[in-house]
Amino acid sequence: MSVDVVIPYKYRKFLDEELSLIKTVYPEINEVLMIRKPNPKYYLTLNKIDIVKNSSSQKIILMDRVKPSQIINLMRETRKEIIDRILLILEIFAQHAGSKEAKLQIELARLKHQLPLIKETIRYAKLGELHGFLGAGRYGYEKYYRMMREREARVRRELEKLRSIRSRRREHRRQMGYPHISIIGYTCAGKTTLFNRLTHNLKPIGPEPFTTLSPKSSALVIDGLKMILTDTVGFIRDLPHEIIEAFYATLEEIIDSNIIIHVIDASKSIEAIIKEIVETRRIFERIGVHGIPIIIALNKIDLLNSDEEIKDKMRLVEKYVGENSIIVPISAINGKNTKYLLNILKEIMRRYSIENLRSKIWSQTRQR
Repeated sequence: MSVDVVIPYKYRKFLDEELSLIKTVYPEINEVLMIRKPNPKYYLTLNKIDIVKNSSSQKIILMDRVKPSQIINLMRETRKEIIDRILLILEIFAQHAGSKEAKLQIELARLKHQLPLIKETIRYAKLGELHGFLGAGRYGYEKYYRMMREREARVRRELEKLRSIRSRRREHRRQMGYPHISIIGYTCAGKTTLFNRLTHNLKPIGPEPFTTLSPKSSALVIDGLKMILTDTVGFIRDLPHEIIEAFYATLEEIIDSNIIIHVIDASKSIEAIIKEIVETRRIFERIGVHGIPIIIALNKIDLLNSDEEIKDKMRLVEKYVGENSIIVPISAINGKNTKYLLNILKEIMRRYSIENLRSKIWSQTRQR
């Protein structure tokens, strides 16, 4: 199935990243259109509406947050299915959802996102403006809306039960006295590869985004010191608040961490890396992460050209991370510097100061 894609001009520097997300679900892209100023009624400008109307594609992907009225008007005008960025992300999530909790979280996010659209559809139906395409009738939509609200309430109750179970597990870990370490970062940064390397597990990995949706934990023993290491769901740029809310129980794993390992793809441009750091900081603020020591694992250094390039990226990243952070250049795929990363974890657990650790890392980097 081919699709037409509309990218806001503000995302032009991230075009490859946006297209990569889309191709995870829809590998056949027909038209790619850029839009500077959305039309208040249709989102698309009139000339671009003509382009997609005459296209052979069956769906239109709008990589933006779009008003319900704009979606309805564009669907009526083009007679094609419209998918915005949030629904696309949820479709990708659904491909990888294995656990009951992940499936419920995806369903909750989809319900929260679609309810305003159904409400707007009811408003149009009351005005008598839905004829032919989308014209299911006011009462049919009202019944569907009530069913969705009831389903949303049931999903929330089920998730609350699962959240309580997860909370009890975390409390049990605390009572056992095991330090908890969370691996976080953008999707495709190599989080699960690092998790597998450190724990000798064989969790599925892949180039497609969101391979991990449900947190997976495993014991990690360093010189007799036992820790619990957790691989978490990947972040993306401009992560919608609906998804953060729906996956809050999953993200709570990060809040309860003693240490956070923030995995960053060092092969990306410094502009993209800084954007990820800033966006991750925003997510931390939204979920309530404060004062936790953070190790920046600058991953995929095997893809960089020289040690000097590694050092340059370390210097630039250091300007944007907080005082609780230290930077370690690694390659999770071939294991380079991962033993050193384990030593840092051990030292933090044994109450070494962050400043001393940072100076050690810099001295060792200069010696390589």
